[in-house]
Order: sequence, then structure tokens, then C-alpha cells
Amino acid sequence: MFFPESIGLSIQGNDLIISKTSQIFIKPSFESTVVKDFLLKESLDLKLIISARGFKTRDIILSWPRERTIVREIELPGSSINDLRESLSYQLDSFILFPEDEVYYDIYPSSSAEYGEKAFIFAIKKEELDDILSKLESSNLIPGRVIISPLSYTPLVNDNKVVVVEKFTDKYTFNLYVDSKLVSTSLVRDEDALKEKIYENKPDDVIFLGHEYVDVNGLVNEDMYVECWEESKQSLGAALNGLSECLNRFNVLKIKGKRHIPQYALTGILVSLILAFVFILPGIFKSKKEQSIRAIDAKLEELYPEVMISNRLRDEINSIMEATDKINEVIRNKSHRIDLLAELTMVIPDDTWIKQVSFKKDSFEIEGVGLSGAKVLTLLEYSPRIDNVSFTSSVTKDKTGKEKFKIKGSIK
Repeated sequence: MFFPESIGLSIQGNDLIISKTSQIFIKPSFESTVVKDFLLKESLDLKLIISARGFKTRDIILSWPRERTIVREIELPGSSINDLRESLSYQLDSFILFPEDEVYYDIYPSSSAEYGEKAFIFAIKKEELDDILSKLESSNLIPGRVIISPLSYTPLVNDNKVVVVEKFTDKYTFNLYVDSKLVSTSLVRDEDALKEKIYENKPDDVIFLGHEYVDVNGLVNEDMYVECWEESKQSLGAALNGLSECLNRFNVLKIKGKRHIPQYALTGILVSLILAFVFILPGIFKSKKEQSIRAIDAKLEELYPEVMISNRLRDEINSIMEATDKINEVIRNKSHRIDLLAELTMVIPDDTWIKQVSFKKDSFEIEGVGLSGAKVLTLLEYSPRIDNVSFTSSVTKDKTGKEKFKIKGSIK
């Protein structure tokens, strides 16, 4: 297709918002439409509605709501995103409490000077997403990719420090971007907590979706630039991601797009290969083939013993140096973390399990389950190695009656 096209989909309540964008030379054009009560209509009615509006393209991207997504944020101080991808399938349930066969998931890396290097694990329960995909497919809208709503806005935000706030029911989604890169995303329970998050991060720009339900003036400083977006921006951002590829093919469905090679290109490649084998390659190698082979064999036979010894010694030296560097790096950068883990092992009671420990500079945060979160907090307060201990969120109970808690503190 000479002018690339992409369609973005988003779900707002029971409605489906469809945005179609195309790249005409340099300037993209777009249009949006809303299918009211999409989740309540019959498939045949939807197929007629969507077919009549001409939404046909190979690249369809669905933006999934943040509030229906399992999100885990992992710091990456000493490992790469590729290492995390390789190991995640074996330990996914330790991060999100669901096995790999029950969720769709993908990883989004993030890096900034202020917020450090990290990775977001975005996961969606297969049962929820499959219901929506089935309804879309029966309506002739088959998404090849599914992204998460905070990632939909990356082509739309500028290079400043930007906050995008989405409202759903009585809660909010807080998304923070630096240099058009997502660095933080969280769910906020009320306007007071939202105001605290905005003031804590001090953004240059604050953007609200669903602004008619929000008292904007009470949430921002006078020096912050405030803008209100229509809800169609989410599907538009998803469509623009299809044109720009700014997410590096992020896709919880793990479907890799196929490259379509034109027929004339395949023919040209085939003709070139035939000419090379018939005329060019024999002419290059025929005259000196036997002479070169004899000379190379003699030289290899002469040098083989010395080369093998040198290679073996070099490999051993490189291996020792690499192991030494890694050990020194761990000792230099993470000795205080090892001390903290040892302290936590002694302080935490036997009836409590720690599920996750995260570090940032001289502070830490733990997430766990036990008979009493308050007891754990008290024991940590009396530790000589730990200071400024407090809960980061409300203590809740799981189905077994045990308390789930998050506690943060600093290392003395």
C-alpha cells in the first residue's frame, strides 16, 4: 500500500471507539467514530455497522484499559531487558500470581535519568481479552496487536515531563512520561491521592481525559500547563503507534507481523542469484582455486598447535576477568542490599512471607502476606539498620484471612 494505514480501537464502558489514520506523504490524517453499546449489540448488527463505514486495513491495534491490566514495575540495575524476557516465562507467576497459560503479557522497557532503568510487565487475563477479541472478530475487526492504554499516548505527548490522567468509575489512572517515554503508571483511588501524585512528580504538562467529571483547577499548580483531551485520543494514539512503530512492536498477543514482499522484488532477487551462480562466481574461483587451497592447508597445519594453545589461554583469561569484574561490581554496588536482606530474614516473623523486595538508592519497598502487617511494621521500626518505616498502601486481606501489605523504608 503506497499510503500506510492503521486502525486503533479503544473501549470506553460499553462503547467502542475506532480511529483510522493514514500517512499521506509527511502529514498523517485521521478520523474517529464511536460504536455505541458495542459490547451489548449482536454480532450481525455490528458487522453491518462497521462494514458500512469502510474500516478495512491489515494493521489493527487494540488499546486495552489500564484499570483492567495487571502491571508490575521492575528495576533493571544490573541486567538487560533480553535477560528478563528469557527468564520471565519460567517465573511469571512470581510477579503477577498467575501462570503463563492464563494471561497474555509483554514487557516494555523504560529508561530516564530521573527515574532510572526499569521494565513494566503488562499482563491481561486471557478470559477477559478473549471475550473482546471474539466480538471484534465477528465484526470484521481482527486486531493483530494489543497494547495497554498508557502506551497509546506515547505518540501524542511531547518531550516535556507530562502526566496523562484517565478517569474510570470513581478512580483515576496516573501515567507519567519523560521525553515521550512512559516512566510510571498507577491507579489512584480518589482526587486527593491524584493531587498528591501530581504535586509529588511536578510535571510540566497535565492532560486530562474525561475532564467533564474532574475539577481540574483544584488538582494542579498555576505554573503547570493543563490540557483536556477527548476520549478518542486513546484509539488515535493506538493507530499512530501502528504508523510510527514507537513501541518496538510491543504486543501482549505475541503475534509477529509478516513482511509482504512484492512479486517483482522476488523475481529480481531470483534473477540476480541465477546470474551470480552461472557467470560471476565460477569466473572468480576457477583460476586459483587449487593453488589457494594447498597454500591455506599448509599454513593451517603449521599454525594449528600454537593457535589452539593461544585460544584456550585467552578464553580462560577472559572468563576469569569477567567473573572477577562481576563479583567486584556486586560487592561494590549491592553489599548494602545483601545486608538488608539478611536483616529482613532475621526480623520478619515465621508466619509472614515476603513476595517482592525492590530497592531504589538507599530506600526499599517490600510486599508480603502474613497474619499481621502491623506486627511486621513494628518489628522493622525496632531494627537498627532500618529507618523511616511506613505503609505505602492500605493493608488488605486475602481469601484465607491473611493480611497483604506494602511497606517502605530507608537503609541506615
